Amino acid sequence: MNIIKNLKVKRVITRLLVTLNMLVLPTVLAHETFLLPIQSVWEMNSNVEVRMASGLSFPDLTWGVNQERISSSTVQLNGKNVASPLFKDGKAFLTVSFKASEAGFGVVAISTKKRSGDIEHKNTEGYLEEIGASESIKQAFRALPGKPPLHRSYVKHTKSLICVKSCKKSQDLSLKPVGQKLEFITANEDLNRFQLLLDGKPLPHHDVKVRNSEKELYQYRTDSRGMFSIGEQVSGAVMLAAVAITLPEKPDGLYHSDYASLVLNTKQ
Repeated sequence: MNIIKNLKVKRVITRLLVTLNMLVLPTVLAHETFLLPIQSVWEMNSNVEVRMASGLSFPDLTWGVNQERISSSTVQLNGKNVASPLFKDGKAFLTVSFKASEAGFGVVAISTKKRSGDIEHKNTEGYLEEIGASESIKQAFRALPGKPPLHRSYVKHTKSLICVKSCKKSQDLSLKPVGQKLEFITANEDLNRFQLLLDGKPLPHHDVKVRNSEKELYQYRTDSRGMFSIGEQVSGAVMLAAVAITLPEKPDGLYHSDYASLVLNTKQ
């Protein structure tokens, strides 16, 4: 009887540990990367400043992204490239700045270089959950013999919309992509409807998360045209985020994820 009781206790403890692992790991593995303007509307001839960082939750600026990690960047004002924007490394954030030489709509976009590495087997379930892997993907990996690590790579695509004096005459520019692998664009000029693009094409039926400056999280899903609308309760400074996974041919291959974020102020 004691042996049976001990076995039952061990099983309960094991289940509890597994449950805790499932609850804790996504938080440990998760961090949001974004470009955050220090304000949404700027005066003419002022110095526009946008900060790139990662944090456990938008809008926390916790870990700066070094310039050496940048693969490509776009800094535009009214659809024209800004001459010689300044980049400055920092512990908590990377600063991108330029002079607001004219009124209108601006965009700052940065994509990082690809990073790769292995996720320990004990952390794979949490990682697959965090990047939005389907149940079939999880099951295929679970079926692998032994306890193999998960081979992964990822790229971060960040973007931010800003306004100098007034955006009314050039707000339509937010409808145009800058050419990131995975990218959000606006789908109307009211800044409440958006489209998610993968390789420049609409990404349908895909999960999107939206977080406001109070760290409240809202979940959405794109329609057949890759579009979605945010509710009236989501306003002010917000971050949209999505992850697209490129699967390996075999479960023990490389799992690549493209992460995209867009920061804007719906009231600008």
